[in-house]
Amino acid sequence: MRSEQFLWDAIRNSDVTGLEMLYKQYNEVLYSYGKRFTGDTHLVEDAVQETFISIWKYRHNLAAGSNPTYYLLRSFRNTLLQLLQTRSGTTYTEESLDFSFEVAFDSKLIAGEEAAILSRRVQQALAQLTGRQREIIYFRFFEGLSFEEIAGIMQMQVRATYKLSARALAALRGIMASGTGSLLLLVLIPHWA
Repeated sequence: MRSEQFLWDAIRNSDVTGLEMLYKQYNEVLYSYGKRFTGDTHLVEDAVQETFISIWKYRHNLAAGSNPTYYLLRSFRNTLLQLLQTRSGTTYTEESLDFSFEVAFDSKLIAGEEAAILSRRVQQALAQLTGRQREIIYFRFFEGLSFEEIAGIMQMQVRATYKLSARALAALRGIMASGTGSLLLLVLIPHWA
């Protein structure tokens, strides 16, 4: 976080090298996040570029001490949604967005075939959740973001993120309870890759 803050401050002080370094550090993160919404790689690449152009354009308005990861994810998400709407002519609501991601387990915790079976079951369970539920699970357990940061990115009230997270986990527990793995899922959540 300290190096990110240093780069953020450099950008605020019109140091283009800071922007270049931040781009190198976050390009793949943002691209990967965008691919979870759409398979249009050109659109995702455009959204990444537009996000960094916007950061540079409004660099003097960037808040000192703000979390660069949070800011980049929120800005990128907004840019991507605007581009999706512009190019498709479709109005997207938060509920209509389809968010997906792949689950992989640490092979040190589970043997190969068991990990593949559990991963497949979790993937099937996640597919039954809404896009927003999948997104909040991704942010909370895979990116390690706080509820406050998630609320900002997903443009929700903090209290609503707690509810959405609880409902998503309850739904996952219910889906996974139909077979083995419910307890194992709860144990493994912090260890997902």
